[in-house]
Amino acid sequence: MKYRDSSLPLEERVRDLMDRMSFEQKIDQMTCLVTITDDIPDFKEYIPNGIGNVGAFTTADRVEKITEYSYELQKYLTEETELGIPALIHCEASAGAEFTEADVFPSAVAQASSFDPKIIFEMADVIRRQMLHVGFRQALSPVVDIARDPRWGRTTETYGEDPTLTAALTTAFVKGLQTDDLKNGILCTEKHFVGHGITEGGLNMGRNLVTERELLEVHCKPFQAAVTEAGLGSVMSSYCSMNGEPVSASRKLLTDILRNQMGFQGIAVSDYIALDRLIDPFHVAADMQEAGIRALKAGLDVEYPRPKAYTYRLKEAVESGKLSMNLIDQAVKRILTWKFRLGLFEDPYPHLPELKKSLHQVSTDQLNEQMALESVILLKNENHILPLSKEVKKIAVIGPHADCLRSWFGTFSYPASLDMTMARDEDGQVFEEPGVIIYDIDQQYRGQVRDPSPRLEKRLREEFSRCRTLYQALREYLPEAEILYAKGINASGSDIGGMEEALNAAAEADVVLLTLGGKNGWGITSTVGEGVDSTDIGLPGRQEEFARKVYDLHKKTVVLHFDGRPLSSEFVASHFDAIMEVWQPGMMGGQALCRLLFGECSPSGKLPVTAARNAGQIPVYYGLPRGSGYRGAGHTGMIRNKNGYINDTARPLYCFGHGLSYSSFEYSDLQAEENMIAPDGRIVLTMNVKNTGDYEADEVVQLYFSDDVASMVRPEEELAGFCRVHLKPGESRKIRFSMKASQTAFLNEDMKWVVEAGTITFLAGASSDDIRLKTQVTVTDTKEVDGRTRGFYADAEVFE
Repeated sequence: MKYRDSSLPLEERVRDLMDRMSFEQKIDQMTCLVTITDDIPDFKEYIPNGIGNVGAFTTADRVEKITEYSYELQKYLTEETELGIPALIHCEASAGAEFTEADVFPSAVAQASSFDPKIIFEMADVIRRQMLHVGFRQALSPVVDIARDPRWGRTTETYGEDPTLTAALTTAFVKGLQTDDLKNGILCTEKHFVGHGITEGGLNMGRNLVTERELLEVHCKPFQAAVTEAGLGSVMSSYCSMNGEPVSASRKLLTDILRNQMGFQGIAVSDYIALDRLIDPFHVAADMQEAGIRALKAGLDVEYPRPKAYTYRLKEAVESGKLSMNLIDQAVKRILTWKFRLGLFEDPYPHLPELKKSLHQVSTDQLNEQMALESVILLKNENHILPLSKEVKKIAVIGPHADCLRSWFGTFSYPASLDMTMARDEDGQVFEEPGVIIYDIDQQYRGQVRDPSPRLEKRLREEFSRCRTLYQALREYLPEAEILYAKGINASGSDIGGMEEALNAAAEADVVLLTLGGKNGWGITSTVGEGVDSTDIGLPGRQEEFARKVYDLHKKTVVLHFDGRPLSSEFVASHFDAIMEVWQPGMMGGQALCRLLFGECSPSGKLPVTAARNAGQIPVYYGLPRGSGYRGAGHTGMIRNKNGYINDTARPLYCFGHGLSYSSFEYSDLQAEENMIAPDGRIVLTMNVKNTGDYEADEVVQLYFSDDVASMVRPEEELAGFCRVHLKPGESRKIRFSMKASQTAFLNEDMKWVVEAGTITFLAGASSDDIRLKTQVTVTDTKEVDGRTRGFYADAEVFE
């Protein structure tokens, strides 16, 4: 059997195997199995002829049980089925592999706040090793949706609102996970293709209102960057509809754009039960067979999470002429090609000894803590409230996240899965059929959110023994100080039974650490997450009332905002002197926060999203086209309102890229190495940054550009690149940015990618709204360019 000979060319192995496969065996490769059970199932019963893909969602209490599952599965498939084709096992991995004992890093929106592709790559390498040795070879990550509506609960899973930042971070993630040697790598599945983050009304899975131009220029950009620069192996289709078509059944999106225009050569998989949605709610297919035909014709290779549309019944469609067998063969060829590239036929098994060596490592804890340090954003620090003195005698740490380990973890993480599973059990919900994860949000009253159960918190403290809540971390960090704790209010802002106790603790203290914000997860367990959207983007429930009462005490107070959305409370922003955006900082978040609060490290995170004042401002993001939004009124018009709204300002609460430091930085001498650039040339700019403050600190230098006059309406500013630089007091460094001139390309009126002749203004600063330096470069000619190989983000180097 040639396909078992690893010395033969890949194409020959694929061809040999496909020649041996029956119709049914081909269909099995296009389908998926998810079993949710405490015990390892009888695979002969579930998948008598084999299976192509398996979803691993487990809350087993020890990793040995998980490796046993993947071992028994692959042993059955390779030794007891006719052709011995191993399965591609997948799990979520955007903030760590989602299985017991795997490390959990800060949530994706927190990762984006670091503006640090290098640390994302290092995190992905840790995830790679843990997934490789547990036997899971496909990650349903990263999420590269451009998030421009904070009502949408999945904002927390993304890298934010900007396509350049997202392109840089996702490319680093894919390179770290897939590697140059896929036999030791993990297949990345970027999602959700495409435009999933801008659904109508901020409601998950709705209609995308987006023009084709914006779709290709903005929302496809991170996908294209990963395809071109990292060899992206897999893409997951969106649940949404666009221009009257469900994405999962759109040939224009999945074939014409993704494959023909963008050059993607990997596997396209459906989101879970996305093909069911072709029947209900979209009503574009009468039954599952018709749904399968439409999806296959569109270019979708695999159905998740179980066979309903991609079944043996498709044989009837082939025999009747409704479906070409070539489409099935095309999908199977893609699937087998990547299985061979991953080396699954040579070694599909987990490796428990190596896995054990990759878990619970001190070096991983250090990386996790560094990521938390880089992700926390200092939004405000008036009167130099921060850093706090280590000599403080009495600290009150209050609010819903003060002593709650669950608050450290985002939606797609093992703790969140455990939370959901426990909540479903307590609600009496059961899985409707094997392998379908459905969580009905049945609230007893509007806005109800279930607090983490004591049972969950106990288990998390047992399983994450090195993780500390803020209260625990403070007690260890300042053993001589008196640390007072009172919850005061819950994450949903509905239970204020402990408010008086918290206010009394705050009144006694020298310093108050006030934790505010919602909770990330699924269903009734959370205020933000998948399927957890909201018309209110402010503090949940009565949390602002709680904050007002704390403010009235006139104590030295630091607000710590934990959430998947940015802070959108005008009261908090305008009244409290010190505010930090914490997001979900991962396993080492408690230790990192102590180091930041007391000046051992300076905050250096930057906002990857614009923080709206209220939901009425949406959409509000820095890259709105000229003439739109808070930047775009211009100077011409019959009736002009410089505030934007008649009742409010159009300016956001905090701008994209905003983030303060304990130190201060001076920018100088922004210069272009050449002022006249050919459209196929490189633009190189240098500048100096100096630490003019008293603290050793990182600064994230941001470079933007603006096309001064263009044939199409362009954004006021676009992020070109960024650079994290570490500086001691008084130290100065030179930064060199280098980018293809084609990074300025856009789609002209004929929908061709062009670099246009004219002047480009480059702007360097500490945020999109804090520009320190400007210079101009002239592009000499107009030229059509290849959108696949255009520039996506500037490279940056730091010199002495």
